[in-house]
Amino acid sequence: MSHSQQPLVSIITPSFNQGRFIRETINSILTQDYANLEHIVVDGGSTDDTLSILQEYAQKDPRFRYISEPDRGQSHALNKGLAMARGEIIGWLNSDDTYVPGAIMMAVHAFASNPSWGMLHGNCQVMNEYGQVSSTYPSEQADSKKLYQSCVICQPSAFIRTHVFRHMGGVDEKLQFCMDYDLWMRIAKFYPIGYVPHYLGNARIHTTCKSATQWHSVGVPEVLRSLAKNYSSIPSHWISYVPHYKGMGVLDLLRIYKSFPSNTTRITSMNRGMDLWAPPVLRAIVESDPSAPAQMLLLKGKVPGSPAKLPKPIVLTALVNGVNVKSYTVDKPTFALEIPLDPNATTHRVDIASSSVGVPNTPQVQQRIVGGYMAEEIIPLSYDEVIVYRIFSRS
Repeated sequence: MSHSQQPLVSIITPSFNQGRFIRETINSILTQDYANLEHIVVDGGSTDDTLSILQEYAQKDPRFRYISEPDRGQSHALNKGLAMARGEIIGWLNSDDTYVPGAIMMAVHAFASNPSWGMLHGNCQVMNEYGQVSSTYPSEQADSKKLYQSCVICQPSAFIRTHVFRHMGGVDEKLQFCMDYDLWMRIAKFYPIGYVPHYLGNARIHTTCKSATQWHSVGVPEVLRSLAKNYSSIPSHWISYVPHYKGMGVLDLLRIYKSFPSNTTRITSMNRGMDLWAPPVLRAIVESDPSAPAQMLLLKGKVPGSPAKLPKPIVLTALVNGVNVKSYTVDKPTFALEIPLDPNATTHRVDIASSSVGVPNTPQVQQRIVGGYMAEEIIPLSYDEVIVYRIFSRS
């Protein structure tokens, strides 16, 4: 295949303050034995020596270009790079990872021999901060079924046809950890994923990388949400794999979700007391983004000081935007209500009317009329969060 016949390959590198490693990353691309490539670095406004390194390469190699400006994180940077890319094939290489020699040529030849493949991946080595190989990633042939069980694709070894990447709408910018795994899941629904049984990349694990610092706090919850979103289910081994969250309880896991900046379902106002006592009519206004609408309002409550069975049940009636949707009979001191919300609406006014009216026997709330219970947790849930909640509640 002559140079003029070779497809242009665009390598996108999101970058932020990785001056320590980015020169090695760039060199691993520009020294490939495949000439028809462009390397696009999308920098988030680094404050270390990254910019001087980028300027150096931009001056000496016309295949290299970059932008440097504040962005909304790695996923946003990748999508910006995708919009700039001119090639037929996209490679995504983070600013601390590297390609092995010959990786791009192998990917191009594999695509040419397998025109049905929407993306491909190969094997990947894991290296430390000094570039020393410490292990290999457990890569294997990927399809939708395999990806449900495990992420068998290591991102530095993946190449994607540009039209496929754009068909997917890029990476999900709500994700900041497993946006690659989520992308593989989505691609596998529409296109065959090829496997090249050779080493194509090196993934660097070091003390400041996200894989080392955010796996439990951000990574695992994002994986669970992505599985729920793409498969409407979560494999049992993932549930047993996260005893840290299972031990905390499902509500603690949901609180982690709600702490993410990407959370799109939220309560914007509520008349619950500061002490958690609910008034006779508890009102909460729920708002959500159309891309991830709220589908349920979860209320976890308790009736303080009650025996195992209430002497007189409390009937709680839920109205959503003025429409009676469900009544619940509470006959135990602790309970949970699952109030359905219309996913076609982005604003919900939820009123929960109680059949019990009284004054709690606690000094700090004397003379205040309440609905007979404390609303300990009120959490709006999107589709994927509902799945996570139900699966972990049963486990």
